[in-house]
Amino acid sequence: MERRQAIKNILGISVAAAVTPLPALAKLNIEQSDPLKLNAKLFNQALKSEPNLLGFIGLEDNIAPQKLPIEGKLPSDFSGTFYRNGPAIHQRQDQRYLHLFEGDGMIQQFSFSSQGIAHQAKFVNTNKFEQEQKAGKFLFSAPDSKLENTLPVTSPDTINAANTNVLPVNGELWALWEGGSATSLNAETLETKGLVNLGAHSKYGNALKGLAFSAHPKVDPDGTIWNFGSTATGDIVLYHINNKGITQKVNILKTNYHGGMLHDFLVTDKHLLIILPSLKRDRRNHRLFNAVEFDKNLPMRVLVVDKNTLALKREYALNAGFAFHFGNAWEDPQGNIRFDASLYPNVDNLHYLSDIMKGLISEAGHAETTFFTLYANGKTDQQTVSGISEFPRIYDHLTGLKNKMLVTLSSVESDVWSDSVRTINTETGKQDTFVYGKDFLVEEHIIVDKSQHEGKGYLVGTALHIPSQRTCINIFKASHVSDGPICRAWLPQFLPLGFHGNFLHS
Repeated sequence: MERRQAIKNILGISVAAAVTPLPALAKLNIEQSDPLKLNAKLFNQALKSEPNLLGFIGLEDNIAPQKLPIEGKLPSDFSGTFYRNGPAIHQRQDQRYLHLFEGDGMIQQFSFSSQGIAHQAKFVNTNKFEQEQKAGKFLFSAPDSKLENTLPVTSPDTINAANTNVLPVNGELWALWEGGSATSLNAETLETKGLVNLGAHSKYGNALKGLAFSAHPKVDPDGTIWNFGSTATGDIVLYHINNKGITQKVNILKTNYHGGMLHDFLVTDKHLLIILPSLKRDRRNHRLFNAVEFDKNLPMRVLVVDKNTLALKREYALNAGFAFHFGNAWEDPQGNIRFDASLYPNVDNLHYLSDIMKGLISEAGHAETTFFTLYANGKTDQQTVSGISEFPRIYDHLTGLKNKMLVTLSSVESDVWSDSVRTINTETGKQDTFVYGKDFLVEEHIIVDKSQHEGKGYLVGTALHIPSQRTCINIFKASHVSDGPICRAWLPQFLPLGFHGNFLHS
């Protein structure tokens, strides 16, 4: 019991510590006293001359079910539901959040059947969302956006935005956020059911309530779920969950990591890879994301954790770097570990997502696909593939196993957001790219395939067309991405740019 309480104490401060209210600033002018009002003013001014900001406006209401007009032909073997999650409320009244990661989550549901393609979208009705929606204004400070008169933030789940990813689990959906609990949803109606108690139906009981549960769980081919939760103390909580969503094992990994941003991790068939980037936090800065700094003298650390025990097995050091996202990891017969990352030379892109919230399209370092090898003898190697890279995905059945195809977004013409999708042959480096063009803001594309044969199946993903102010859903043949979409369906409106999603087969 003491150990379980210790876990709660560690994670309880991870986000709440970053949302303390600002001191009274009554004597300062409005721009100085309320950065959220200034942000709204700057964004609205910039929007008049920069149409690419369309994807960052946000929505106010749910989107009712609607059938979408189709261009091309929907493949007969493409059936199921594509779910996406992302922040969709960025502004209330005359206040606008300071960082893209703070907005309330909205689930997009695209349904594919012999009847065609249908869409609906609903906000995740967290306690925070319901209270602020009723009040018509922000009530709680967020990780970067501080309110002068915030309501008490007593735990991370007080400000749980449920805005980053969505994972089908045992017949329901889990809307995921970095700092606290997953939120359970009805997979058909998208109605919110409540916070997920990770200890339910297990020996942990209520001891895991409210613990940080990252937005990037990894799912083994047999459905086993692995995840981590990052803490402000430098400790990382590791989770082993079965395919029914019941926690099997939890462990705390002592890392002394204080970078303030740990977004993703990897699994092989034998190990978890916790990859700690070259980041540090400015402790004088009361904002969470804004305080994150890159340290070029700090190596990236790779912690190799045994899946059976969730205990640290060994550690590697890599050149300084930062990655939001990783594609896959696997081990060869000699015990060497190989993985890929969309690797940045610094952390400027994290702060770009703050600049964009005030309408500023700034310069930021780009990520490139980088392949790493961790040799059994302790040596390491890395090789980079040309081209901008983000949101890497692989075939689900190859999670933790050797993969030859990697899907990423890229950018060829746009300086604002991704404008392309591509596949990379991990053995030859050959790329197959489709460029939507600078008129599109392209979102994560994922692989949809029932055959479990790499190279077969399809890619599906959304893109916002700036001139028409509409979002489209696109389907490609995975083997011929450069040929362009074989099927496209248009929404009558645009959707806010989101982050991650998954496909549930019929």
